[in-house]
Amino acid sequence: MYSLLIDTHDKDLLICLYKDDEVLDKENSTTANHASMCMPLIDSILNRNELDVHMLNQIIVVIGPGSFTGVRIGATIGKMLAYTLSIPIKTITSLDMYAISNTSDNNKLVLIRDLKGAYGAFYTSDNQMIDEAFYKSDDSLNDYLKDKEEYIISNEIDLVKVKEFVNKQEVINPHKVNPIYIKEIEVTKDGKRSIEPRFQ
Repeated sequence: MYSLLIDTHDKDLLICLYKDDEVLDKENSTTANHASMCMPLIDSILNRNELDVHMLNQIIVVIGPGSFTGVRIGATIGKMLAYTLSIPIKTITSLDMYAISNTSDNNKLVLIRDLKGAYGAFYTSDNQMIDEAFYKSDDSLNDYLKDKEEYIISNEIDLVKVKEFVNKQEVINPHKVNPIYIKEIEVTKDGKRSIEPRFQ
């Protein structure tokens, strides 16, 4: 069974090809232009392994939160492939992906930075999210984290653990696969700007 993981939530584009539950091959790109690079990277990894796109059995897509444009590209390509090939599609959030990749016995902090701050979530050692995901601007992030120093920061990806996690998830109708964004809410009443997390 061949599964294809598409991850476009961050500045680095990741394509991973699994054979059963093992990583067969992967492609990384640091380009900011995910729209032009995603399909060529998929073609490259399939060609290198002498596979045709019709030999794929499953699509896995990271739906964010992350870059507004990036998560849209990954979700759209994943949905298109699953629908046109009539194969299952499963999803994983970027926050869950980092949390499950860390095997620490301590509680964990997943923190993903963007140009203005960071979004993240706290997890227990067995990968249950604590409270809700958050977004903090750079100005308030350090103060927010001062009393949470016991949390281990998790920012590595273990692709085998990602596959193990996805195996337990339900198949989704491709039309119902939606990216998760964090929107900036402009506050115009006093001329100041605030950032509010809006997951959709």
